[in-house]
Amino acid sequence: MRCGFVGLLGLPNAGKSTFLNHIIGEKISIVSDKPQTTRNLVSGILTDSDSQLVFYDAPGFIDGKDGLWAFLNKEFHRVAEESEVLVLVISCDQKSNPEFSFFMEQVEALEKDYVVLFSKADLPPSELCKELEERFKLKNIPFIFFQKNQKDNAELDLFLKSLSDRFPEQSQPFYDPEMISLQNTRDIVGEMIREQCFETLHQEIPFGLGVIIKSFNEKGKILRIEANIVVDKENHKGIVIGEGGRQLKEIGTRARKRIEEFLDQKIFLGLHVAYKKNWTHKPLIMSELGYGNKS
Repeated sequence: MRCGFVGLLGLPNAGKSTFLNHIIGEKISIVSDKPQTTRNLVSGILTDSDSQLVFYDAPGFIDGKDGLWAFLNKEFHRVAEESEVLVLVISCDQKSNPEFSFFMEQVEALEKDYVVLFSKADLPPSELCKELEERFKLKNIPFIFFQKNQKDNAELDLFLKSLSDRFPEQSQPFYDPEMISLQNTRDIVGEMIREQCFETLHQEIPFGLGVIIKSFNEKGKILRIEANIVVDKENHKGIVIGEGGRQLKEIGTRARKRIEEFLDQKIFLGLHVAYKKNWTHKPLIMSELGYGNKS
């Protein structure tokens, strides 16, 4: 079978995580309209009878040099370097701007094989999108228009087949065919809690918000999970908790349902809110939250 590593690259909110969840068939990468939702490298493994593709979902491209921004920048480049083939995810409503131009310059500088996925295909294509489509046609770079609710998957199947054809044959898959991700369960659960914070909170809190899984106790008849929601500003703690604890209860209820669906078992979820001043610029706290230096 043909096996290989595929990197999903794009600007923030391009639709990388939505695409990954769609093809894997499980919500392993969190989705939100908030910027920089994806922070750590997220993996998804797609295995069929004749191929195994390991997808890496990178944080949206930014030119960050300090604190959490620098970590996100490193994660983006780690995915770009460790992947054998790249999928550039470009939203159909993408406008021409310096950030996008710099992103494309960085991709071209990698000198790696890549294909293109135009996401959010239910939106009218921008002028830039039309120009890019013509450019990729001339350069014979494969591309596809994708929207998560499309019923006909024939074109997507051909697109995925064209990806697997770019890899050499292996005598066996890299990973157990039953695996859908390289992340451990604790990490995925932490991300599910963070996603529900994003979905519930509408202020400018999410970038300064992280989740630490404090305990994952599988003893007894019910799985007990305790987690801390960490904020970087003192006044944000009260916003996350809400009047009479209502906001935190809503986050907990929504997160518990998602986790139970994912684990296919009943759980107890205990959430607490902690204030860590300016944690996005403190390496020790960032490391505790999972955003430390990686080789």
